[in-house]
Amino acid sequence: MNKLRLPLLLLLAFAACSEKKLYPDAAKAFERHSYREYPAGEVMKTLANKGFDGLAALDRHALLLKGRRKVVEAPASREPVSGLLFDYRGGVIHVAKVFQNSPAALAGIKDGDRVLEIDGFKASPQTVTERSDDSFGFTLKTERLGPKGPALAVAQVERERMALPLIFGFYEPASAIGYVRVGMFVQGSGATVLSGVEALSSLGAKKIIFDLRGNGGGVPEEAATLLSAFAPKAGPLLELKSRHKGYRKTLEATSRGKYSYLRTAVLTDGRTSMAAEVFAQALKEVAGAKLVGGTTAGRVSLTRAFRLGKTRKGLELTVARLFPPSGLELEEKGAVPDIDAGLNRDQEAALAEAWNAPLETVLLSDRAYARAMEILSK
Repeated sequence: MNKLRLPLLLLLAFAACSEKKLYPDAAKAFERHSYREYPAGEVMKTLANKGFDGLAALDRHALLLKGRRKVVEAPASREPVSGLLFDYRGGVIHVAKVFQNSPAALAGIKDGDRVLEIDGFKASPQTVTERSDDSFGFTLKTERLGPKGPALAVAQVERERMALPLIFGFYEPASAIGYVRVGMFVQGSGATVLSGVEALSSLGAKKIIFDLRGNGGGVPEEAATLLSAFAPKAGPLLELKSRHKGYRKTLEATSRGKYSYLRTAVLTDGRTSMAAEVFAQALKEVAGAKLVGGTTAGRVSLTRAFRLGKTRKGLELTVARLFPPSGLELEEKGAVPDIDAGLNRDQEAALAEAWNAPLETVLLSDRAYARAMEILSK
């Protein structure tokens, strides 16, 4: 036998024996905390036959943790950007959004500016796509309506690296539609989004598009805060179900929501998960929202990690699941859109990358956004 192979086999055998000592603690964690109840002895039997890897057959999220997980930071934008978004409505290219403190904002560009020329060429979907591809920037000739009539301006727009805000929105006055992108339901995001909806409503918005593509969930209570503002009456919004009282919770609207009169659509994709996908389904059930895009991730299980013995190892398992008011099971199924944008997973990923840049022309090629605008404009 190879001299190096023997120590490796001994090491693997020792690790296997060491893990076997943790089986009783793992079985106890399942008994006390798991979302599902299993017949007596089934967890220990599974461990004895297949080890910790076998637990995935009982709970697809069950995982042996061999140390603390590293926090992975989101990568910064790989390409410098101008910080504006073009849109094309009614045969006109205009600026839908200018991000604060971006090169476009510093150049004096504002939301709603009509784009007449880019680098001396007449503005069209084709020319802005071609000319804004220049990594050094571009020159815009714009028209802005004011109290004294339209005012023309020429601005040189540079590029620099900047991160896309987690939550932002803009208003489309021609269709009275407001757009709100929610990257994650973090602490305080419910109030932040509602403040944005209030601003859009004051501008004249009668309809709202919520973009939850790529939203990995977050705090269910924040999602419920936003949902309650659109609820037509008091009632359940989101529910955390578990066979253990400590993990169960029902989040409800206590009265008719302030924005229940607004029509809504929700953009989803295969990366919309947890509280975000339940929010999408719940807004459909509660307020009649249309889901547009792709089927969501189908991952609505709340997991927690439990330490095994006195080791640094732990067991992660499902303790509860999130449900919309109807009780519809979304785990492994996802929320199915009313209008499928017709994008496969690779196309969704490419679009997500364009949004994360963000590219100035992303709205011009975003089929889900276009379909949502079309539906709410009727």
